[in-house]
Amino acid sequence: MQSIDPNYSVFGLVGCVFERAYYRAVARPMVDAFKVRFFGASDIVLHSRDIRKHQGVFAFLGDSKRKIEFYEALNDMMRQLDFTILAVVILKSDHLRLYGQQAQHPYHLALSFIVERYERLVQRLGGGASTGYVLAESRGEKEDRLLKDEYQRLSSSGTYYQGLGNITGLWMRKKEDNIVGLQVADLVAYPIAVKTLRPGLTQKSFDVLFESGKIDGRPSAPSRILGYGLKVFPQPTFDHYSLWG
Repeated sequence: MQSIDPNYSVFGLVGCVFERAYYRAVARPMVDAFKVRFFGASDIVLHSRDIRKHQGVFAFLGDSKRKIEFYEALNDMMRQLDFTILAVVILKSDHLRLYGQQAQHPYHLALSFIVERYERLVQRLGGGASTGYVLAESRGEKEDRLLKDEYQRLSSSGTYYQGLGNITGLWMRKKEDNIVGLQVADLVAYPIAVKTLRPGLTQKSFDVLFESGKIDGRPSAPSRILGYGLKVFPQPTFDHYSLWG
């Protein structure tokens, strides 16, 4: 928390919730087909930063025509995929200013907010009878161990507001394992974080997600995503409330 980039002073964590049979039968083949269209193979890992920077296999995006084609196809795929987004954006400067040395690790804090909302979503969609699990990206042996410890604490004690009886476990997989769900989460995390950081900025990728109803919202008013599919901590701004509250 001590090192905060003034140009990107947020931490974003996103969970993408798929129904299991749909994920296997539809989502994974759809993403693989997208990869084959642009790369000729499905073993490419879609990595948001590399795409934005035109690095590695995404160097062809330096060609404006191909970039437009790629992003149009990517946005179309995101609209078609059936999944629900649960996102947490921590305003790091505000967090540190309010809590000082007691400020909780952003990843672990965001995890608690994610699983809390995930539990409620699973209960709501399955009438209390369904279950779900968490698959997170491996970040290194030490980081993975600390995250698993935090998950075990949450699983045993629940969050401040919510027990986690419908979530069965947490597993870790590496980026190079080419897990479609993790790649979708990576792709949507950046536009959500940037839109939260700068609400007045036009962010087409965010608009695709918001307008297609991907971000979980209040059941009686799905466009009201603040506090539901989008948790801003420690405190949303007036602009956040105006847009999504």
